[in-house]
Order: sequence, then C-alpha cells, then structure tokens
Amino acid sequence: MKKQLILIGLILAFFTTGYCQEIEDNLVTEQDSMVVDSVCHHRVNIRFGGAFTNDIYHRIPGIKNGVWNGMYIHPNAHLLELGYTYFFNQNWGLGIGVGVNKFSACANMNIRGVVADSQDPEDYNQASLHNTNVDLLFKTNNLMEREVVWAIEVPLTAQFEKKFDGRNGIYAQLGVKGYFPIMNRTRLTDGTITYTGWDEYYNILYHDMENHGFYTAEVDGASHSTKLRCSIDLQADFGGIFTINNKVDAYVGLFASYGFLNILPKGENKHDLIEYDNNGKIHYNGMMGSNIYETMDRETISYRMDNDLDISRADVIGNFKWHYLQVGVKVGIHIKPCGQVEESARKKFYKKMTEAAQKYLDDTCNACKKNTEYIYIVPVCPETTESGEKLTPKEKKELSDLADDLEKIKILFDLDKDVPKINESGDYIDKAAKKLKSNKKYILVIEGYTCKLGPEEHNRDLAQRRAESIKRLFVEEKGVDPSQLELHTYTSSDPENNNNITDPALEEHRAAIISIKVNR
Repeated sequence: MKKQLILIGLILAFFTTGYCQEIEDNLVTEQDSMVVDSVCHHRVNIRFGGAFTNDIYHRIPGIKNGVWNGMYIHPNAHLLELGYTYFFNQNWGLGIGVGVNKFSACANMNIRGVVADSQDPEDYNQASLHNTNVDLLFKTNNLMEREVVWAIEVPLTAQFEKKFDGRNGIYAQLGVKGYFPIMNRTRLTDGTITYTGWDEYYNILYHDMENHGFYTAEVDGASHSTKLRCSIDLQADFGGIFTINNKVDAYVGLFASYGFLNILPKGENKHDLIEYDNNGKIHYNGMMGSNIYETMDRETISYRMDNDLDISRADVIGNFKWHYLQVGVKVGIHIKPCGQVEESARKKFYKKMTEAAQKYLDDTCNACKKNTEYIYIVPVCPETTESGEKLTPKEKKELSDLADDLEKIKILFDLDKDVPKINESGDYIDKAAKKLKSNKKYILVIEGYTCKLGPEEHNRDLAQRRAESIKRLFVEEKGVDPSQLELHTYTSSDPENNNNITDPALEEHRAAIISIKVNR
C-alpha cells in the first residue's frame, strides 16, 4: 500500500506542474494582447499494439512453454485503446481513455498432484475397515492448456509532445490505469490425465479401475472460467510522432505497464485443480483459478505403476501471485479536431496560378475606368436565306420584329466573368424566344468577343464561355431548340474583331454580337 501512495503522490505532483504551466501561459497571454493562441488543445488518440507478458505457468514445477500444433506458444497480449487528451499548452497535456486488452498463453504440463481424502475406500474395497479416506493422485501427460483473459483498461496519464521541425517529434506519457478482467477462459486441447488412488492406511495404490475413477483419461476440450481480481497498473509510453497533415499525426512507440496488485482469485473463489462434480465425475479446473499453488506440499508424492512405491512428502508451500507485466509496441494516430487540413500540392499550385493571373489582370487594368463589359446586341437581318433565296414580305416583317426585341435587351458581364447580368423591361427575351420557337427556320448567331486585356489563351476561353452562357439563357431557361443557335468566338488578335466592331470607343468593352440567319 505504501508503494501505491508514493506513486499516486508523484503523479499528482506531475499533473500539478503541468497545471501551473498552464496558469503561467494564460498570464503571459493576458499581458500581451498581441499573442495569438495557435495551439490545438484537443487530441483524440486511437492506438493498437502487441506485447510480451509474464504468466503463472513458468513458476510451477513440471510446466513449460510447450509445442502446440508444431508452434511454440509464448504468453502475449494484444490491445486496442481510445483516448482523449487536453493539452494545457503546446507540449503538456492530461489524458483519459479506455482500452481492451487480451492476454493469451499456452502451456505443456507434466505435473503430479493430490486431492486429499477425496473418496471413501468402502465404495470400492469390501475389505476396508478403517475410516481414513483415499487420496486421489493425478498425473498429467503432455497436457496442453490454453488460457485467455479479456480485460478493460482505463488509463489516466500525463502526456508530453514535442515537434522539432514542425512536422516530426517525440511523444511520451506516464500515469496509472485500472485493469479490470471481464473474462478468463481455460481450455484443454491435447494430452491425457492419469488418476490413481492412494490408501495410506493399507499402503495400497488403486489403478486401472475406470468404474471407480482410477484410469487414464483423454481431455475432452471442455473450458472453465474463473473470476480474476482487478489491479492498478503503472503505465509508460515513449515514441515518435509523424505529421500526416495538420489534422492527423501517426504514432509509433514502445510501452510498458506493471500491475501493483495480484490479479489471481481470492481463496474463496479458487477450486481444486481436480475435483468431483455433483454426479461423481472428475472435473478439471484451470490452473489460473485453482488452489494448486497453496497445496504444493502434497505435490511431491511419486509412485510407480508396478506397486513398487516410493512415497515422499515435502513442505513446499507456494505463495503465488501474478502482477501483470506488459512490454511491447504501439502504433496509431493522434487526431486534432481543431486543426485545419493542409492543402495538397496540386491545390496550392492552382491557387498560386489563379492569384498570379488575377494580379496580372489587376495590374494591366489599372487604366480601366469601368468594371463591367456590355454585350452589344447588333441584330443583323439578312436579305436572303442561306441558300440565296429572297425573303418574302412576311419573313422580312418577322425578322424586323425579332430584331426589335433583341436590340432592347441589355446584358452585362463583370470584368473577366462569364455570368450574364440581364437588365430589361417588357419581357423582350421571352418575346424573342417565343418568335424563335414558332419559326424554326430562324437561327441566332452568337459571336463572343473580348477586349485586348489579358493573355490570348485566357481571352479565347472567356469569349467562348460568354457565348455559351447566352446560349444556355435561350435553351435552358426559355426552351429554344439548340439547333437554332450558332456560336462563334473571337479575340483582339482575330481580324473579325476589328471588322465587326469598328467604333474605337467600344474596344475595351466588347462582349458579343448577335446576328440572324434564315434556313427554309
């Protein structure tokens, strides 16, 4: 108990140091209003690992790590844990969590033992006239026993994190945890057990009497469960952290934990390793939950099956405890919920290119006085059809009405944008669209233009997108047949640019020209 109090005192002092550091940091922040808190105070940790452990088998004479299906099975543990940590500052934090721990071990056992006064000799020996019961002697022959323990772990730890280059660094934690076994299962998988009876009064060894329980039995694969006790463990971790992005770090490290309390069952919860059930049948209990350790004084009885007996007893009283020890490796991730995910290299490149293009346009357009470009509707009406036929008076009238509607439409574009802004009254777009839908022979030719500002490739793409936006206006919103719309795009380097717009005053604000064609 003294050790536990000293340990808890050290841990509380450790936590108090971190808390004082937090207060000091807060005071510095209050004194300097220019300090910006860039620390993410929260961590969600997900880790799993494996460990070598101690066990109880190697302390029993006649037990050793054995061969099971051609493989050596050594004691080991696997664990999965989830934790939350609050960091007071950039380096120090306090964490709590929950985990699942699985311990497993396998032993090849060749031991001898005694169940004292287990039978009345009158049950099978008519000549028995004494009142002393017979001891049941048992001997295991390459008996393979497998032990599995599942437990819940609840750690409380102080944690330290330090990144040297802003991306990679070290991580450590120290604290205590509760170890709570929730299931202990023992199962026999191979081997035999030989049962004999020793009548000390008559100096007789009973064997080969299967009806009375004296025989060699094959294991039946049955399992047995015993409730283990809880423990308080000291835990320490140390490893490296490697940045995946601003939100997630990878962790790889070593850990060790040691239990201060014996987790083997209390005396009232233990059973004889070999005992009789209510039906008089012999039942084998697991080593973990048996009292074989406390009865080792009778274990040294030896005998030979030819009745040449060599009986000896020794005062070998076992004082067995199991303080659970783990030493292993953990890997996992540390998630910072308040962190911002770092942009990928591709996104960074696109962002820089966009910023550079925008800067070029801004620098080039310093002399521009307007931020809006107009679509100048110039409804050019043909005198003939596409095939050269003259138009009828009715067709001329229809074309004139269509042109009147189009030239009353005012469509605006912001500088270097392709989203049209429509400013009109009288629903002239609807009227023009209605005339087009009722006369499939009329075709609108939409020519996209741009001014000379900006790179050639950028302007050509901009002119195309502007023309397409006008087409979508008529097709998607007004229901005009796409076959009635024809697109062309020009930049300042194309001859059509100067041929179609001759007014120099319009050079900086060109957008599109609409003309009309007739197909019969």
